[in-house]
Amino acid sequence: MRSFPSTDLKQTLGDVLDAATHEPIAITKHSKPRYVLMSIREYEQRFQRDERRAYAIEDAPDEHLAMLEASLAERTKDDAQ
Repeated sequence: MRSFPSTDLKQTLGDVLDAATHEPIAITKHSKPRYVLMSIREYEQRFQRDERRAYAIEDAPDEHLAMLEASLAERTKDDAQ
């Protein structure tokens, strides 16, 4: 993975964006990798399989509510002891 110092971004932005079109790019600060820049296409390909979801309580599936209630009941029981 290529890297670019954050202090050089202003002067080399075109080069950085061009490089990120082809592969993820590390942005460094004090010679340590701090950020990654990649094309949206690559990002979507890498993270499209993330099936985690957030639900409002009224929209949560019944099995999730059951797990939450069981966990809260167990915590309440442990706190009472």
